[in-house]
Amino acid sequence: MNATSADILPLSKVINILRDEDRLTDINGLVPYADFLGVVSAFEGGELVSRLPFREDMIGNYTTRIFHGGVLGALMEQAAYVHLLHDLKRLRLPKVINISINYLRPVVPEDVLAGCITVRQGARIANVRVRSWQTSWNEPVGTADVHFLLPKIRK
Repeated sequence: MNATSADILPLSKVINILRDEDRLTDINGLVPYADFLGVVSAFEGGELVSRLPFREDMIGNYTTRIFHGGVLGALMEQAAYVHLLHDLKRLRLPKVINISINYLRPVVPEDVLAGCITVRQGARIANVRVRSWQTSWNEPVGTADVHFLLPKIRK
């Protein structure tokens, strides 16, 4: 999909085009903070995984050289959003109601990965659980529960 300035489409239409073309992993480039952070989503071993490449400006504590917590939170929120959009087949976009983050370990200066599962998806609410890690999935650096308000299904 190549868009010129004359072809400006609403975000929901662009996402539907990406979904139809099986390119939903490209959505990170449409979300300014995810694009700024460099979040990349791809299928690894059949699972949708979001990756945050390490950059020096993501360090929040220069004495101990660990990531800023907000950067990890942003990764987990974006991972949940991409995951839900991949599973959700609606024309309008869901909205984040709230996010609850558990910071479990210090995030060292390396790439961070995040994977998700949809815990529950009803008619109007979805709950996505996120797990982020660096060296091993079994050693998470953080987890999050993200609740979304789903758009009404048009009949």
